[in-house]
Amino acid sequence: MNLFSQTITLNGKIFSSTDNSPIENANIFVEKTNFGSTSNSSGEFQLIFDLKDISNEITIIVDHIGFESTKINYNVNDNRNLDDVFLNPSVIQIEEVNVLSEKDDFELEIKANELTEKLSTDLATTLSYLPNINVLSFGQNATKPVIRGYSGNRFFISKNGNEFGDLSSTALDHAITLDLLQIDAIELIRGPKTLIYGPNTVGGVINTTVDYIPNPQEKPAVRLYSGSESYNNSYFGMIKIDLPYKNNQISFSGNSRNTGNQTTPLGELINTSSNNTIFDFGITNFTKKGFRNFIFEKLNMNYGIPPTQSGHIYGVDIKLFSNYYQFHLHEEINFLNFDDFHVKYLFIDYAHEEFENDAPYYDVRLAQKTHNFEMELKSNQTIVGTEFNYKKLMPDGFVWTPLTNRYNFSLYAFNETNLKSFDLLKSIRTDFLNIIPNPQMTRYSNLDINEIKNRNYFFISYSLGVRKKIDNFTIRSFFINSNRGPSIEELYSDGPHLGIYSYEIGKPDLDTESTIGFETSLEYKSENFSININPFYNFSNNYFQMDKMGLCDEEFILGYSHPCAGEDFIEWGSGSGWLYKYQIDEKKAEIKGLEINFQMKYGFFDLSYDFSNVIGDNLNSNIPLSYMNPTKHIFSTDFSLKNSNLKVRLIKLNSQNRLGEFETFTPSSMTTDLIFTKKLNACKNACCKGDLSVKINNLFDQLSYNHLSRTKDIMPEPGRNLVILYNFNI
Repeated sequence: MNLFSQTITLNGKIFSSTDNSPIENANIFVEKTNFGSTSNSSGEFQLIFDLKDISNEITIIVDHIGFESTKINYNVNDNRNLDDVFLNPSVIQIEEVNVLSEKDDFELEIKANELTEKLSTDLATTLSYLPNINVLSFGQNATKPVIRGYSGNRFFISKNGNEFGDLSSTALDHAITLDLLQIDAIELIRGPKTLIYGPNTVGGVINTTVDYIPNPQEKPAVRLYSGSESYNNSYFGMIKIDLPYKNNQISFSGNSRNTGNQTTPLGELINTSSNNTIFDFGITNFTKKGFRNFIFEKLNMNYGIPPTQSGHIYGVDIKLFSNYYQFHLHEEINFLNFDDFHVKYLFIDYAHEEFENDAPYYDVRLAQKTHNFEMELKSNQTIVGTEFNYKKLMPDGFVWTPLTNRYNFSLYAFNETNLKSFDLLKSIRTDFLNIIPNPQMTRYSNLDINEIKNRNYFFISYSLGVRKKIDNFTIRSFFINSNRGPSIEELYSDGPHLGIYSYEIGKPDLDTESTIGFETSLEYKSENFSININPFYNFSNNYFQMDKMGLCDEEFILGYSHPCAGEDFIEWGSGSGWLYKYQIDEKKAEIKGLEINFQMKYGFFDLSYDFSNVIGDNLNSNIPLSYMNPTKHIFSTDFSLKNSNLKVRLIKLNSQNRLGEFETFTPSSMTTDLIFTKKLNACKNACCKGDLSVKINNLFDQLSYNHLSRTKDIMPEPGRNLVILYNFNI
């Protein structure tokens, strides 16, 4: 460092406080100036600034996603470089804590360095290693997470805080338009902050982080990802390239995943193969106080739904297309108490097509165009924003849901106040929803055309939370009143849903669904021991549920007449001949549960245990709600060495004998997973690094059944599965 020149150059290194590993792409900047830098793969950085533009006493801020921000006071007259900087993680590993962790709000994050270990074929399976999250499935291609008994529209799945623009929340066979190779982290958020994402957040928010806006690079960067799984003979890979040019950065990537049919200890589940491709391109212009960004992503998925006797005996094939466009402006500002401002516009062109018997034409097509405009002001403790969303649903084929326009305008705010004895978190959101159908037919099979008319909704959602620390104890608690308007399908559906072998009937006079929730967490944490107890309770006065209208007790045999021919709970002449009818209904519902987490650390050995259960009841009929998570126990032991880790994980699912209408008993199961991860240096210099993960799921090839699987009466869950993943960065 030379004090006689016009500039000062400070050198330093940044490390993780947990394992002393270097932190790449950390942001280092001088507070209230435009001078900044980022760390390289060795954690090293150079911070250069002009003497004439600063005072003698400056504050240097170091931050990185997943770590607590650190401030360093520095006097330029000291004529010294910075000491090594150690950042503390802002969250603890996903399998070691309850969802109420120590992030900004009631949040949990799976960071990039943990994804290699936890990555599975789909989002739901990746999250199923958490307490009270299970997989609702119809074969390996149609999977959705169920969080504390909630699925569909009762939690929000987002990509960088934005919706996917698909129809995944409306039906099980509509895949989430995401490949896990794309993502850098997953956040699971509950509590007051969820309302900035949407009103339908009683089950929380799952936010996937995709590196569409990379940190500025000094030189080109390449990331390679490849792997395979044995249970479906799959191969997958990704390449991502970042090219810097002056104050711009161009990024593009390609993903490919091909799978065969799912196998189980009892045989193969036919028509469950898939092939998916994703291409995305982005360009970011960095300014002194922010960035401008454009993203384009093109996704294609082709996958099968396995056959059943209750509908299509040959299965259904699905093609899915999505084109995703994003414009994003972000600026650092000094306005009132706000220091960040961003504007974002999304356009998503989506289509989903269903085919029978390898037909060259589709039987059902559901297309949707989404426009979303968002504007937001942020400070460290406050977020204020507005959002306008327009969707156009365009059904075609053997379905009578009308072409419909949906408009939603929202205002929202979140604030955290640090009082003397506790922290207070609060949020509010107002939504104006207008749904305008355009009936194209003079008659419907089950709905009165006079009921298919414009619907308007206005609702307010709000939440209040507190957080208090007393020595090693932390108490967290929140209340939420979450409201959501009905979906287009819940209102106006009248037709077959081939992918899930059902004929669905909506209810055009549905009102807003309202749910109140309470949650409390008591945590004790010391250096080598922690325990967390977390009960929750939710109540809805008008819980929407698509109910089966009847069940044929006798088995249908191919080649013979149907034993329930003529019954009004079956739609005849649809699909391969018949489908069960399902109709939306409203009911009083109560969902409650308990989660307990225990952790102990001793040297290089870690032990953790998670218990979770959920109980859902239909209070109108005094019977259990359908598709509730079974009680789950997760035992995990970790053996950590310098550059490697060995984990043994046991998952015990209790039998599910609290059965909703038309549900069947599911026996208990226990599976064992063995996971080995190792950090690799592929080159002699520090610029090349990678991670290797070798996993054996269901090590002992145990027979297990998933209560939330629509195919559990046909086949059990996958047996032994060898997974090899390799992540390489240059």
